[in-house]
Amino acid sequence: MSVRKDSARNRARLVEAAREVFAERGFGATLDDIARHAGLGTGTAYRHFPNKQAIAAEVLAGATEQIAVDARHALTIDDPWAALVAFFEANAARQARDRGLYEALTGRGDDETQARIWPEIIVAVTELFDRAHTAGVVRADATPQDLAAIFALLGPAFTMSRQLSPDLWRRYLGLLLDGLRATDRPPLPAPPPTAADLPILLKSGKT
Repeated sequence: MSVRKDSARNRARLVEAAREVFAERGFGATLDDIARHAGLGTGTAYRHFPNKQAIAAEVLAGATEQIAVDARHALTIDDPWAALVAFFEANAARQARDRGLYEALTGRGDDETQARIWPEIIVAVTELFDRAHTAGVVRADATPQDLAAIFALLGPAFTMSRQLSPDLWRRYLGLLLDGLRATDRPPLPAPPPTAADLPILLKSGKT
C-alpha cells in the first residue's frame, strides 16, 4: 500500500472513530480518545487534524444537509401539521442517538460552525413553517427561529432517555410541539429571536 493510500485510510479511520466517539460521549471526548478508538497513535491523529474541533467539523459537515433532506421529505407529507411533526421527530431521534450532533447544533461546537450551519437550517425549515401558518395549524407568533430553542430544551430529555427509557424524549417533544399548535390563547410575551440572535441564544445555553 502506498504512503498516500495508507494516509487516506488512516484519515478515514479517524473520522469514523470520531463519529462513534462523539455520538457516544459528546464533545467532552478528546482527539487522543478518538485516536485510541481508531487503533492509531496520537501522532497520527495530530498529523491529520490539529485539534478535535477540526475533526468535529468534518464529522458534522453533513449535518446541515441532512436537516435539509429531512425538511424536503417532510414537505412531501400532505398534512402541514403532520409534516412539521415528522421533521421534528426525525431530527430529535437523530440527536437522541448522537450526543455530538446535539451539542454541535445547540451551542457546544465552535462559533464558526454555529455561524455557518444555523442560517442554512432556518432556510431549510422556513417553507415547513410557512405552509403550517397558511393552513392555520401553527400559532401565528411561532417562527422557524424557535427551532433552535426547542432542540436545546430537549437536551435534558435526551439525558433522561439514556438513563431511563430510550423513547422518553418523545413525551417531552410532544409537549413542546403542543406549544406550537394554533391557539386562541394570548400571544407569547416576548418576540422570537432573529436569525442573527441564534449564536448568542445558543451560546447562553452552554454548560
